[in-house]
Amino acid sequence: MPWIISVITMILVCSLFVIAPAAHGEEAFNPFFAYKNSMEDKIPSMDEQAALLAEIGFDGYDHRELEDLEATVKALDARGLKLFTIYFAVNIDAPDQPFNPGLQEALPLLKDHGTILWCNVQSKRFKPSDPAGDADAVPIFQKLADMAAPYGVRVAPYPHINMWVESPEDAARLAPQVDRPNFGTSFNLYHWKVLEGERKRPIEEVAKRLAPNLMVISINGDEGKNIAIGPLEEEDMDEYYNVLAAFRAEGYRGPVGLQCYAIEADPRIHLPQSMSVWQALKKRFEKDTAAKK
Repeated sequence: MPWIISVITMILVCSLFVIAPAAHGEEAFNPFFAYKNSMEDKIPSMDEQAALLAEIGFDGYDHRELEDLEATVKALDARGLKLFTIYFAVNIDAPDQPFNPGLQEALPLLKDHGTILWCNVQSKRFKPSDPAGDADAVPIFQKLADMAAPYGVRVAPYPHINMWVESPEDAARLAPQVDRPNFGTSFNLYHWKVLEGERKRPIEEVAKRLAPNLMVISINGDEGKNIAIGPLEEEDMDEYYNVLAAFRAEGYRGPVGLQCYAIEADPRIHLPQSMSVWQALKKRFEKDTAAKK
């Protein structure tokens, strides 16, 4: 009997060591991932893209639609990286086939990866943000969420200027109507900044409105060839900090994407630059947290 007591005691002690870091350790920071278009035109090989992401220190990646999805998942898995999002088109004007018909076949590839179908939502019948489209959109998103749920895949509209889901408010309006646990909201810094008038609410209000169902956000710098979406820049640190602080104040600890578009620079240069700014942001938050203790 004494040996049984000793074994039990040892197990309890070991359990305390396992639990202790989570209870007393440093708070986990938001995961950081890169958009697919940050380098695909410069580095066509998925294996090379994944290798570069891992080398720089990103937590994962993004994808577009379902093309070469299996190769993408395998390349990321091999390097311990996560496929956080797939930029996925949904057309609410086409109820018979509102999204890629290959999704059902592709979903098993995403099982238990926690990937988000980040949906750019299109319509020619309804103007951007028009709630009249809700009646058509809600059953489509319910079907999509129900298809994705058995595989642990989530669904979130992607607010995009000049599309039907154009503002963060649109995603927040849809979430309770769709009413699925794997359907939520998201935020895109660039597409929020270009909103005009009352539709561009203060970032603190946006964060509070999205928080109950928030799944993913993105940030970006303002250097780009065709449009101001580029790598993070040190001189804009305060802007990134304020945006992230607003969401973290509402309890958000989910993924943050680095949005890039038509970047001329070599990704071996601009991606480390963004990571350097991200690490500086992380240290600033850690310093603030320590100061409050």
